Amino acid sequence: MKISLLNKKGGVGKTPFAFSIAKDLDLFLQSNDNSCIEQIYPNKAMISNEVKPLDDCVYDFGGFNASGVLDIIKICNCIIVPCLPTYNSFLRTLETIKEIENINPNIIILATDYKDDKEKDFLMSELEVRYKNFPIYYFKNSKILNNAINTGMSFMELYNENGLSKNSYANFIDEYKKLLYKIKAYK
Repeated sequence: MKISLLNKKGGVGKTPFAFSIAKDLDLFLQSNDNSCIEQIYPNKAMISNEVKPLDDCVYDFGGFNASGVLDIIKICNCIIVPCLPTYNSFLRTLETIKEIENINPNIIILATDYKDDKEKDFLMSELEVRYKNFPIYYFKNSKILNNAINTGMSFMELYNENGLSKNSYANFIDEYKKLLYKIKAYK
C-alpha cells in the first residue's frame, strides 16, 4: 500500500497525520521535507530530497516541485489532502486537488483544526459542494497532533494511553478510525 499526504499549503497537519497513519498501519514513512520523522519513527522513516517508490509506505510531501513526487502520486492507492478552515488554506487546497485529480483520482480530504461550528460549517459548505465524489473527514482542533510529534506516539497510541486520554481524544479518534478504515479499503 502506498499513501501520499500533500497540500501546497504548509502547516495543515500533513506530518502528524502521515506519521500516525504510518505507525498505526505499520508502514514506512518518507518525506521530502525537513521534519522530525526520523527521530520519532526510527528505522521506519526517511527524509530525502528525492523520494523513492517503496511498498507499504506513507509519503509526506512538502511540495510538488521535488523530484519524483508526481511519479509517486500516480502509483499511490490514495492521496490525502488536509485543509485548514482559513480562506488561504482553502485556496491552496483547491489548487492542490486540481493538479492531482487527473493524475490520481483516489483523493481523501481532511478538514483539520477547526475550532467551532462556524469554522466547520465553512469547511463543509465549501468542500462538500465542490468535492461530492471525494470522502471528507472532519478533525476538530486537538492537542493530539502536537502530542504525536512531541512524544513519537501515534494517534491510536496516545488515545490508548489511559482513561483520561481516551476521554480527551474520543471524538478525534472516532473520525480517525473511519479514516483508517477508508484507507484500508483502497488496498
